[in-house]
Amino acid sequence: MSNRRPQRKRKNRSPYLFALLCALLLTALAAVGATAMNTWNVYAAEAAVTPTPTPTVLPISVTPDPNRATPAPTPVPTPTPTPAPTATPGVLKSGAKGDAVKGIQERLQALGYYSGKLDGDFGSGTKNAVQAFQEVNGLKADGVVGAKTLTVLYADSALPKPGPVDTLEGDIPLLVNKQNPLPVSFEPANLVNVKEKAGSLMTYEKDSIQAVGEAVDALIAMIRDAEKDGVSPWKLREAYRTVADQQRIFNNRVKSYEDAGNTHAQALSITRREVADPGASEHHTGLAFDLNVPGQTFADTAQYIWLKRHCWDYGFIMRYTDEKDEITGITGEEWHVRYVGVKHAQAMRDLDYCLEEYVEYLKGQ
Repeated sequence: MSNRRPQRKRKNRSPYLFALLCALLLTALAAVGATAMNTWNVYAAEAAVTPTPTPTVLPISVTPDPNRATPAPTPVPTPTPTPAPTATPGVLKSGAKGDAVKGIQERLQALGYYSGKLDGDFGSGTKNAVQAFQEVNGLKADGVVGAKTLTVLYADSALPKPGPVDTLEGDIPLLVNKQNPLPVSFEPANLVNVKEKAGSLMTYEKDSIQAVGEAVDALIAMIRDAEKDGVSPWKLREAYRTVADQQRIFNNRVKSYEDAGNTHAQALSITRREVADPGASEHHTGLAFDLNVPGQTFADTAQYIWLKRHCWDYGFIMRYTDEKDEITGITGEEWHVRYVGVKHAQAMRDLDYCLEEYVEYLKGQ
């Protein structure tokens, strides 16, 4: 038998030691987490009741330089809008009265269409001005102020009345008839008062008769030469006529035929053979003259015979004759002469053309 003591077997404690260390570590981490959480809760609570500090702005005092002048503020211009009418009815037309009409008259006057009294009375003068405005601005020229006309009238883009027209400009004489009417706003340039230029050379239907200056000069020269030939006296009944004047004459003639028992259609038909439609009259050009002999029928006078023979040499034509009425649309008017210039007048005489024929002839050259 051996004298050595048997060796005792050692137990393995490593797993138990590792478990113990892990437990201690977890306990420490939990304690640290709890402390951190408690600190955060305290901070949050204090932050909730502590106000955010507001920065203090210290006032700065600036002492102005007493030697330096304080500049005055630059005034800002205040735009002046186009005044619009107040309490304007839906439609304004002939017969209307009041401030709304007066406002329209003022606006039409500012645009150059109206020259009458600012009386708030929608009469013929106002209607004619409205028609001229409507025509120039592309509206229906009925002389009635409805919503559309009112809007355009007070717009900044409203077109003013066009300027006067040189009726002698160009190589072809101006032709005015039913097929070639002039606008309501038409006005010839270089109008003069005939009586102021011709004086006592003739008598006048009225002192205010006007015509184009060059045509008046030719008329004066013609009448003077007629008197040298012993042909006198002479009377001037009419020359320049506005479209409004023509409308009045036309309406009066229609009414006279209606009063004589004709229907309106019949009266219109008869009138159009004797009186040009408004806008279609040569009198609008300022180049036409109606001559007369007081107390006599002009066709039976020496003045007519002299005129028919010599007017061409002064630049005038016998505008309407019975021989050409199918072309002109107007029955013979022995008293009516039209200035076209000597060159054209003599050519028409030699060709035996009325103005309609002559214009076509020139266009074909």
